[in-house]
Amino acid sequence: MPYLVCSAQGCVYNEGMCCCKGDIQIGGEHAVCKDETCCDSFIERRSESAKNSMGTPSQKIEVDCKAGCCVYNKDCVCHADRIDISGVNACTCQQTACQTFVKEN
Repeated sequence: MPYLVCSAQGCVYNEGMCCCKGDIQIGGEHAVCKDETCCDSFIERRSESAKNSMGTPSQKIEVDCKAGCCVYNKDCVCHADRIDISGVNACTCQQTACQTFVKEN
């Protein structure tokens, strides 16, 4: 499982740049660059009362991946040692990105 660092602070699953969901889905089936990927699991936090209501934050997380052209994607599972999700001001999943994405040659 990859070590996850997530800057999408507006996500209901984000707690201290860790994820409380347990597993995430990276989108970007036809992605050829980082900006064409996203965290499909992102759900906007609408109030502080929803913060961390989803589970225990974890630095290690299962990552399913639809970005078929990424070197770390093996059978739709991310095999990177570390994954970075960007989206400090994200309000939708499309405003996030997998910064770990590297296009296969």
